[in-house]
Amino acid sequence: MANSVNTGGGGEVEMHQTSLSTAAARQLATTTKSLPQMEGISPRWLLRMLPWVQMSSGVYRVNRRLTYTVGDDRLSFGNVGARVEVIPQELGKLPLLRGFEGDSAVLDSLASRFVQKEYKPGDVIVEAGQPAEHVILIAHGKANKLGVGRYGDQVILDVLGDGDHFGDQAVVESNDQWTFTVKAIT
Repeated sequence: MANSVNTGGGGEVEMHQTSLSTAAARQLATTTKSLPQMEGISPRWLLRMLPWVQMSSGVYRVNRRLTYTVGDDRLSFGNVGARVEVIPQELGKLPLLRGFEGDSAVLDSLASRFVQKEYKPGDVIVEAGQPAEHVILIAHGKANKLGVGRYGDQVILDVLGDGDHFGDQAVVESNDQWTFTVKAIT
């Protein structure tokens, strides 16, 4: 919308509207109510399948089921709060225990003997030259496997992460020592 203003000197100056029109201001002031974000992006079949419970406020907990992937070399763990548990069937992925997949009593017994330890970044988990007496499973975090390089300096041989393990062969051999150092990263 343009208005013309007479300047008195014979010329007219055209002025343009610098504010919003009433309809545009009303459009900006109106809010649109949409579905909750997760409901909006979740597939319909999932929304129908989940057991929804009407709650006035609070948290809805989905019960977890024990699952483990067959075929990969990484171990899976179960979590209960801050406690991490070894899934007995997962121990069958260790090269030493490959023949015990069907013997759940042996795997259950071994899984119950694992002890949870937590390390801070920079802590040494195992040190080269020390006796190899344990099988180490990494549930969460990362660790550097360190060795001696060509010129005597320390080099990273491998980066171990969630589900990795080491020490299963070293434990079997008598009087074996760690040939590498493992240091926690995270």
